[in-house]
Amino acid sequence: LELCVENDQVAKDVALDFLKWTVHYRLDSSLEEQEELYKKQDFEVTLISNDRKVKVEVERKKVWSKVCQWQGWSTIDVPARKNESEADLFIMVNKECNTIAVTTMKNVLQSKVTSKKTIYTENEEFFNVDLNKFKFYCKSEGSWKKI
Repeated sequence: LELCVENDQVAKDVALDFLKWTVHYRLDSSLEEQEELYKKQDFEVTLISNDRKVKVEVERKKVWSKVCQWQGWSTIDVPARKNESEADLFIMVNKECNTIAVTTMKNVLQSKVTSKKTIYTENEEFFNVDLNKFKFYCKSEGSWKKI
Protein backbone atom coordinates (compact mmCIF):
# COMPACT_ATOMS: atom_id res chain seq x y z
CA LEU A 1 0.00 0.00 0.00
CA GLU A 2 2.86 2.37 0.84
CA LEU A 3 4.35 1.80 -2.63
CA CYS A 4 0.98 2.50 -4.21
CA VAL A 5 0.64 5.78 -2.31
CA GLU A 6 4.18 6.81 -3.23
CA ASN A 7 3.90 6.00 -6.94
CA ASP A 8 0.27 5.84 -8.04
CA GLN A 9 -0.79 9.50 -8.05
CA VAL A 10 2.46 10.87 -9.46
CA ALA A 11 2.40 8.29 -12.28
CA LYS A 12 -1.21 9.19 -13.10
CA ASP A 13 -0.34 12.90 -13.14
CA VAL A 14 2.60 12.32 -15.52
CA ALA A 15 0.52 10.11 -17.85
CA LEU A 16 -2.33 12.62 -17.90
CA ASP A 17 0.08 15.49 -18.58
CA PHE A 18 1.44 13.57 -21.58
CA LEU A 19 -1.99 12.60 -22.95
CA LYS A 20 -3.24 16.19 -22.73
CA TRP A 21 -0.01 17.40 -24.38
CA THR A 22 -0.76 15.21 -27.45
CA VAL A 23 -3.99 17.27 -27.88
CA HIS A 24 -5.76 14.03 -28.86
CA TYR A 25 -7.22 13.47 -25.39
CA ARG A 26 -9.20 15.44 -22.88
CA LEU A 27 -10.07 14.80 -19.27
CA ASP A 28 -13.83 15.01 -18.62
CA SER A 29 -13.73 14.10 -14.91
CA SER A 30 -10.78 15.02 -12.72
CA LEU A 31 -8.59 12.18 -11.46
CA GLU A 32 -9.95 12.84 -7.96
CA GLU A 33 -13.53 12.40 -9.19
CA GLN A 34 -12.78 9.12 -10.95
CA GLU A 35 -13.31 5.98 -8.96
CA GLU A 36 -10.23 3.76 -8.66
CA LEU A 37 -11.17 0.61 -10.55
CA TYR A 38 -8.56 -1.61 -8.95
CA LYS A 39 -6.99 -4.03 -11.44
CA LYS A 40 -9.25 -2.74 -14.25
CA GLN A 41 -7.86 0.74 -15.08
CA ASP A 42 -6.26 3.76 -13.40
CA PHE A 43 -8.24 6.51 -15.09
CA GLU A 44 -10.23 7.42 -18.18
CA VAL A 45 -9.77 10.13 -20.80
CA THR A 46 -11.72 10.93 -23.95
CA LEU A 47 -10.24 10.54 -27.43
CA ILE A 48 -11.34 13.83 -28.95
CA SER A 49 -11.49 12.70 -32.62
CA ASN A 50 -14.35 10.27 -32.02
CA ASP A 51 -15.48 11.23 -28.49
CA ARG A 52 -14.58 7.71 -27.27
CA LYS A 53 -13.64 6.87 -23.69
CA VAL A 54 -10.09 5.50 -23.39
CA LYS A 55 -9.05 3.57 -20.29
CA VAL A 56 -5.48 4.08 -19.11
CA GLU A 57 -3.24 1.87 -16.94
CA VAL A 58 -0.10 3.48 -15.50
CA GLU A 59 2.90 2.06 -13.68
CA ARG A 60 5.94 3.82 -12.26
CA LYS A 61 9.14 1.77 -12.55
CA LYS A 62 11.59 3.17 -10.01
CA VAL A 63 14.44 0.95 -11.25
CA TRP A 64 14.17 2.84 -14.56
CA SER A 65 16.50 5.58 -13.38
CA LYS A 66 17.82 6.85 -16.72
CA VAL A 67 16.43 10.12 -18.02
CA CYS A 68 15.28 10.61 -21.63
CA GLN A 69 16.31 7.07 -22.55
CA TRP A 70 15.35 3.49 -21.82
CA GLN A 71 17.25 1.76 -19.04
CA GLY A 72 18.71 -0.78 -21.47
CA TRP A 73 16.90 -4.03 -20.68
CA SER A 74 15.83 -6.10 -23.68
CA THR A 75 12.12 -5.96 -22.74
CA ILE A 76 9.81 -3.82 -20.66
CA ASP A 77 8.50 -6.08 -17.92
CA VAL A 78 4.94 -5.40 -16.80
CA PRO A 79 3.58 -7.21 -13.73
CA ALA A 80 1.36 -10.12 -14.77
CA ARG A 81 -1.21 -9.01 -12.16
CA LYS A 82 -2.21 -6.49 -14.86
CA ASN A 83 -3.74 -9.43 -16.76
CA GLU A 84 -7.21 -8.37 -15.54
CA SER A 85 -6.78 -4.84 -16.84
CA GLU A 86 -9.49 -3.47 -19.11
CA ALA A 87 -7.30 -0.53 -20.15
CA ASP A 88 -6.75 0.52 -23.74
CA LEU A 89 -3.40 2.23 -23.11
CA PHE A 90 -0.47 1.29 -20.89
CA ILE A 91 2.04 3.93 -19.84
CA MET A 92 5.19 3.21 -17.85
CA VAL A 93 6.84 6.15 -16.06
CA ASN A 94 10.51 6.32 -15.04
CA LYS A 95 11.79 7.06 -11.53
CA GLU A 96 12.28 10.77 -12.23
CA CYS A 97 8.78 11.05 -13.79
CA ASN A 98 10.11 12.73 -16.93
CA THR A 99 10.41 9.81 -19.34
CA ILE A 100 7.62 7.45 -20.39
CA ALA A 101 6.99 4.39 -22.53
CA VAL A 102 3.55 4.12 -24.17
CA THR A 103 1.84 1.12 -25.77
CA THR A 104 -1.56 -0.53 -25.99
CA MET A 105 -2.65 -2.84 -23.19
CA LYS A 106 -3.31 -5.41 -25.93
CA ASN A 107 0.44 -5.44 -26.71
CA VAL A 108 1.17 -6.08 -23.04
CA LEU A 109 -1.39 -8.87 -22.64
CA GLN A 110 -0.18 -10.65 -25.79
CA SER A 111 3.44 -10.79 -24.60
CA LYS A 112 5.12 -13.86 -23.16
CA VAL A 113 5.22 -14.26 -19.38
CA THR A 114 8.26 -15.17 -17.30
CA SER A 115 8.99 -15.18 -13.57
CA LYS A 116 11.73 -13.32 -11.76
CA LYS A 117 12.83 -12.23 -8.33
CA THR A 118 12.30 -8.58 -7.48
CA ILE A 119 13.23 -6.51 -4.45
CA TYR A 120 9.66 -7.10 -3.22
CA THR A 121 8.86 -10.65 -4.36
CA GLU A 122 10.58 -14.02 -4.74
CA ASN A 123 8.95 -15.32 -7.90
CA GLU A 124 6.72 -12.74 -9.56
CA GLU A 125 5.35 -13.19 -13.07
CA PHE A 126 5.82 -10.47 -15.68
CA PHE A 127 4.77 -9.84 -19.25
CA ASN A 128 7.99 -9.35 -21.26
CA VAL A 129 6.96 -6.71 -23.80
CA ASP A 130 9.25 -6.09 -26.78
CA LEU A 131 10.72 -2.61 -26.86
CA ASN A 132 9.50 -2.11 -30.44
CA LYS A 133 5.90 -2.19 -29.12
CA PHE A 134 6.52 1.07 -27.23
CA LYS A 135 6.93 4.72 -28.11
CA PHE A 136 9.21 6.63 -25.75
CA TYR A 137 8.84 10.28 -24.76
CA CYS A 138 10.82 12.63 -22.57
CA LYS A 139 9.69 15.89 -20.97
CA SER A 140 12.15 18.73 -20.99
CA GLU A 141 11.58 22.47 -20.79
CA GLY A 142 7.87 21.90 -20.26
CA SER A 143 7.24 19.90 -23.43
CA TRP A 144 7.19 16.19 -24.34
CA LYS A 145 9.48 15.01 -27.13
CA LYS A 146 9.54 11.62 -28.83
CA ILE A 147 12.84 9.81 -28.30
